[in-house]
Amino acid sequence: MPTPIKTLLKHADLSDTEADVYLISLRLGEASVSEIAHATKISRTTAASVLERLKERGFLTTQLSHGKKVYWIDDPHILVEQGKAQLEVLENLASRLHSEYHQSDKKPTAEIFETRETLAHLMTKVVEELDRGDEILTFESPSAKHYQAVLTDELFHALSKQKMRKGVRTKALIPAGQETSIRPNSLEHNIEIRVLPQGVLVESSFWMFRESLVLFSGTHTFAVRINHRHMKESMANLFELAWNLSKPL
Repeated sequence: MPTPIKTLLKHADLSDTEADVYLISLRLGEASVSEIAHATKISRTTAASVLERLKERGFLTTQLSHGKKVYWIDDPHILVEQGKAQLEVLENLASRLHSEYHQSDKKPTAEIFETRETLAHLMTKVVEELDRGDEILTFESPSAKHYQAVLTDELFHALSKQKMRKGVRTKALIPAGQETSIRPNSLEHNIEIRVLPQGVLVESSFWMFRESLVLFSGTHTFAVRINHRHMKESMANLFELAWNLSKPL
């Protein structure tokens, strides 16, 4: 059974009274405020107010007939075209607002770690935070042995296995010439490594994951974690550019 026209009009955000006035106007054709008020059994003041609202929304228009202001219904297809135009505006607005949303994102927070114990705790916490199927992007310097400076082999392999169980994938970029310094068995831990172009040097470790960035140096027993989605996404874009310019191990 077809949906009643009045119900459809209410779905178009018309009130009961607005829908009644619209349908009466449709039936009468050209009609004055008084005629529409009489037909809908509402006051002239209410009818005039409703008619003006409908006019503002493009449901009807006015013209002078024998010196008298009358209302008449526009072709309903005009509403469809107006809706399409509004949709285009909203799509454009959504794109603009998305950019503004990122720019007005919450203020970054930062955490600093300066002991072996807190650095080991940071790495453990990061692995715990990762969800199944997450990805970590890293710039690494295998020859600097940052991880060996703060993690025992047992803890390093335990964390690596925990990442594997979660299905976490790691993409790492390393400087050219450091391939022989890669920690043994690293490639068994769901890590894909590429070699940066000749001359691009990396001396510290730099991680990007979820909504965070971490700068880490085991030789200096130092790390800073910055939590901010937009900043992380910006750096991840640079990583992907470097990744595409680098060669597989």
